Amino acid sequence: MTARHLVVLAAGIVAISWAAPLIRLAEAAPALVIAALRLGIAAPPMTALALATGRAGEVRRLRRRELALLALSGVALAGHFAFWVASLQRTSIVAGVVLVTMQPLFVGLGAWVALRERPTRRLVAGVLLGGAGALVLAGADLGDRGSLIGDLMALVGAVMASVYLVIGRGARARLSTPAYAAVVYTVTALTLLALVAATRTPIGGHPREAYVFIALLALGPQLVGHNAFNWALGSLPAAVVAVAILGEPVGATLIAAALLGEVPTLLQAVGAAVVLAGVYVALSERRRAPAAAGPSAEPIEI
Repeated sequence: MTARHLVVLAAGIVAISWAAPLIRLAEAAPALVIAALRLGIAAPPMTALALATGRAGEVRRLRRRELALLALSGVALAGHFAFWVASLQRTSIVAGVVLVTMQPLFVGLGAWVALRERPTRRLVAGVLLGGAGALVLAGADLGDRGSLIGDLMALVGAVMASVYLVIGRGARARLSTPAYAAVVYTVTALTLLALVAATRTPIGGHPREAYVFIALLALGPQLVGHNAFNWALGSLPAAVVAVAILGEPVGATLIAAALLGEVPTLLQAVGAAVVLAGVYVALSERRRAPAAAGPSAEPIEI
């Protein structure tokens, strides 16, 4: 790993660490609107980049099955953002960010069921540790039904992100980052906008500050953070990048404490630490292997 990799990964961690606090600051707008506008703002620049670099032609060479996988990836990613943004309006930032970080564990289980990839002992141990930590986090919210619902939404968001990775891995292997992001971000944005229309959620009329925070969410965590990790994936094993992304819950918690006065309780801190330990254990074996770890170990950046 070069100094350039370290700088890019550090920038990515800082950028995505702002996602949850910015969502909290924009909570005057409905969750679906936040998610839809976030992707709606991020999709056009990636499409322009794919066209400007000549990468758009890669999509035309895909078979129908691969195009279907891309579409399903975008729909699953829309589900991830819809549930995760909604979770942050109902539970603490530390719980929402940490629970959605469990996605590599769900990816491992999903690959076992859908792709017949036998789980390793470390994956099993990681799932057990992560599950125990999730129960501790949920236990901290037992007296608050709303927070428990938020915790459940964060877990659903993690599952949807895992579905995105498992079903999209084949198509992603044949596409560059600009081409893949352009298609998937566009499908995700259109899916979320369709949900906004179907639920008759007003996309306008919210406080001006909410739109400013949503724009910052698209420009920082989405375009800077996501693309920093996507760039790193071009030359680093996916599991190395995945472990780096575990810095997000730490960064998000520190920002939330300083900016929003949201300091985690001791029980939340213990639960978060156990979840992150479980994810690290599950990824550590792949991290020692060559770059063959592949997308199955890679969590989607928030």
